[in-house]
Amino acid sequence: MKPANLYRQLGGLALALLLALSAQAQQPLQLLQQLKQQYPTEPAVYLDYRQDVTVEVKGDSVQVLARHRYDMLHLGSQSAMYAPDQVYTSHFNRLQKLEARTLLPATNDYKPIKVTEFKDKFDIRPGVFFDDARIVSFTYPAVAPGARTVCDYTIRQPDARFVSPFYFASYVPIRHAELVITAPRGVRINAKQFHIPEGLVTYTRQEKGSNVIYRWTAENLPAAPREADAPEAAYYLPHLAYFLEEATVNGQPRALLGGVKELYSLYSGFVSGLDKQENPALRRVVDSLTAGARTEPERVARIYYWVQDHVRYIAFENGLRGFIPHDAGRVYANRYGDCKDMANLLHEMLRMTGAKAYRTWIGTRDLPYHYAELATPGVDNHMITTYEPRPGEYVFLDATSKYTPYGMPSWMIQGKDALLALDGTTCKVVSVPVMERQRNRTVDSSVVVLDGTTGLRGSGRLALGGYTKVRQAYALDGLNQAEEAKLVKGLLERGNNKFFVDKYAVQHLDARDQPLVVDYQYRLQDYVQRLDDEVYVNLNLDQTYATDRLDPSKRRLARTNDYYHTTRTRTEFEVPTGYEVTYLPASTQGQAAVLGFSIRYERQGNKIIQEKELYVNYLLLEPAQFGQWNGVVDKLNAAYRDAIILKRKKA
Repeated sequence: MKPANLYRQLGGLALALLLALSAQAQQPLQLLQQLKQQYPTEPAVYLDYRQDVTVEVKGDSVQVLARHRYDMLHLGSQSAMYAPDQVYTSHFNRLQKLEARTLLPATNDYKPIKVTEFKDKFDIRPGVFFDDARIVSFTYPAVAPGARTVCDYTIRQPDARFVSPFYFASYVPIRHAELVITAPRGVRINAKQFHIPEGLVTYTRQEKGSNVIYRWTAENLPAAPREADAPEAAYYLPHLAYFLEEATVNGQPRALLGGVKELYSLYSGFVSGLDKQENPALRRVVDSLTAGARTEPERVARIYYWVQDHVRYIAFENGLRGFIPHDAGRVYANRYGDCKDMANLLHEMLRMTGAKAYRTWIGTRDLPYHYAELATPGVDNHMITTYEPRPGEYVFLDATSKYTPYGMPSWMIQGKDALLALDGTTCKVVSVPVMERQRNRTVDSSVVVLDGTTGLRGSGRLALGGYTKVRQAYALDGLNQAEEAKLVKGLLERGNNKFFVDKYAVQHLDARDQPLVVDYQYRLQDYVQRLDDEVYVNLNLDQTYATDRLDPSKRRLARTNDYYHTTRTRTEFEVPTGYEVTYLPASTQGQAAVLGFSIRYERQGNKIIQEKELYVNYLLLEPAQFGQWNGVVDKLNAAYRDAIILKRKKA
């Protein structure tokens, strides 16, 4: 690694030349052997992972030209999976130039083979009806150990407020990562670092002529981990979000980004021209919906449910149309729209009733940022409506979440910042609450009896509330009878894989303010254990989290959970005639901040009743919390193994 003071003395061109000469100084075989020794288990490594960004003031606009270069050395045969590659382009990221090639190792140098075939197509994503994003895909030829694949492409961003962060890590190790921004002196740039350890990145600033050159570099970065149920990369990968605070345009300073005020100035411009005239047809709908409602919250809830039921969510992103909603009257007439269309329709309908409601920008939990630390369009990706029934009290209405009841935010925005448009110039940031676990409750009550020599037969009722209901309601929506029966069986399954549902009925699927109820009858075969004249019956038919120990020596990332929740189970077991209870498990419990349970047994006449409660209380389980999680799981497993023992009475 070069000394830091040398980096400060070198310009962009000189440093790039130095790195190129350094790479060429090593013969291909020598370089391959060195890096295979350094990364013995990795299939490939990036030799160079960089962006060179140029800020340009053109006429009345501030634009960005971003040159990307990725140079990968393939270390093992499994690296052939990196032969296919692709570049994204859209209204905000316009592809100007693309070159790709494979460098095949020769005696003292590399022989280039250019990629000649590029396929351009729209980016088709699940749940998105239309998106102006396109993918240019291609495949590097002759990829093998020792070969290098190099991609150079240039993106023009016509609005400098919509730039993307730079990541100093990838799922492939990086030998050298670098971000260089060259901007005129009249442009003020700021940058925020996320998950970058002290000393990992070297920063320099150099004034050269009429420009200022900002440079961030990092060396020898390990591959990022991949783990199930992990948060999005922005939660843990080291990255830098840069943004333009101000630029001199036509001799005058222009504020771009820098704080919530500047961000809201951008957003308010997107909605300032909406709904200039009230739509008569929409007014008639609002009047009919609110007729007879005794309170304002009741009127708001009726309108909210109507939008959920009658406007179909269809994602549509096309340039600035990804930010600007349609007029409420058009969305009403079409009966479809994306999140911002549905939010604006709901806002306009609530305005007609006189309710205090605000268009609201918000980020889902895919994004880790808060407005206080980073106020750019990269902080949010969603739009809802917020109702204020009393000063300082907020009800967050996300009409895209069809089954979410009034009074609950959709699960994906819990704990996030919401940017409320109070008027054309004033905004406010408020926090969306995280719903407590009692709001998302599952209650299962059943009666079970012996069925034959080794089976059980039971009947009961399962009630799902809150987000637990929302999830299952979505899963049940639109299923045919066979599909529904299969899903219900999976929802009720317990004991072992010889579980059969004989009969069931689903209630309150569309009643958002009531739990989803499933009445059921089932059979469970080969479950009861017999030894001589003793019978062993384990009433822990559902053993959730029994195998969910987390190994801190193997797992490095936090684990996500959609919502806090609790499950209460009441199992009533009828002791068969001719048997007596010789062992009844003791009541037990285990509690921690993130997980807890209690199991209680009680004898009532010829019945044994087990009452069990289990709660999960986290959205993000950090590695430092794995110990307390495992401690409860160990206690839970011990409790799960405890069974009732019955013995045949002597004649």
